[in-house]
Amino acid sequence: MRELCVIMPDFGRAYARHFPTKDVSHGEPLPRTPVGCEQLDSQRDGMFADMVMATPEFTPLALLRLLDGFRGTKALTAAVRLGVFDLLASEGTLSALACAQRLKLEERPARMLLTACTALGLLDFDGYGFANSSSADEFLVRSRPLYFGDFVLLVDEEQYQPWGDLVAALQENRPVVWAPQAEKRFPADRADIEPLFWNGMSSVSAFTAHAVSRSFDFSGFRSLLDVGGGRGDFSIELCMHQPRLRATVYDLPSVCRLTERKVAASGLSDRIGAQAGDLLLDDELPAGHDLILLSNVLHMWDEATVVKALRKCLTALNDGGALVVAEAFVDDDGTGPVGAALMSLNMLVHTAGGRNYTRREYEAWLTAAGFSAICRVPLIVDAPGANGLVIGRK
Repeated sequence: MRELCVIMPDFGRAYARHFPTKDVSHGEPLPRTPVGCEQLDSQRDGMFADMVMATPEFTPLALLRLLDGFRGTKALTAAVRLGVFDLLASEGTLSALACAQRLKLEERPARMLLTACTALGLLDFDGYGFANSSSADEFLVRSRPLYFGDFVLLVDEEQYQPWGDLVAALQENRPVVWAPQAEKRFPADRADIEPLFWNGMSSVSAFTAHAVSRSFDFSGFRSLLDVGGGRGDFSIELCMHQPRLRATVYDLPSVCRLTERKVAASGLSDRIGAQAGDLLLDDELPAGHDLILLSNVLHMWDEATVVKALRKCLTALNDGGALVVAEAFVDDDGTGPVGAALMSLNMLVHTAGGRNYTRREYEAWLTAAGFSAICRVPLIVDAPGANGLVIGRK
């Protein structure tokens, strides 16, 4: 006990000289140094000099929060997989024991997962039981129209494990999920049979399309070519808000089958069609459109491929038409933002030459391709798949 009395209070007094004189966890004044320990004051100051020179900002807590990121990700994905949010949406507030029984888990692990989800803001606890938070109820319940769980599962299944090989990708400058010389470079040739990627990306595209449709005036356009449009989320959103607009989703054959199903479900089959093609392999894009959209497409490829794609778009556009590039752009100075910077690293892990580019780079490439009146358009609301637009005119 005497050793404890010497070390702990002395640390407390040294700490209190540079931080508020309240105990961090209990809010009480820190204890005085016990009688008989005063002679250690000078030794104390030397012992903790380097430590107490730090201010509260200079602690490893920010690093610890970064390190905890994967734990939060796995807690979220486990809850989605096990159907926690679907269960609570269906039955309302439940105790930990009731959740465990319905999820076919033992009470101990169920309670631990529920506690973690509550701490992450995914669940609410009222003193008796657990319920979905408003955010979880809106986005993580499968029956909801804005269900985001498919993207959660996509990240877990197709991104989480490959990111474990990030060091290899950095050292070898290559993707770690497939060989660069392999023919199959993208989960597209079986899109209608293995739709996880497209369902997950549709979760992101729907929100991004909502933001884009409100950030730029599309009312003057009549014919949209949605290049690499996936399941047609952008075309559906834009046509819903622009009654005179018609659209064609241009994507790989198996993707177009998914497009047709979603467009039919939206009731817009009379205004939105799907045309199979390959932006990389086709010599020309379908012509006769006054608006071309490239949303979250170009970051998958190297610079030379991007420039070729932009030139094809210029050729396909009607005179006076516009090309809209929607992306998570890296800042011109290369310092962020976080979402775009991490997505760019994701392109290192998953593609042979892709990365997230800056607005300045797109402006230079559009100019070189022959576009004019190039401008930047910010998004008026945050979106998960883009942080702005770069637009060029023919």
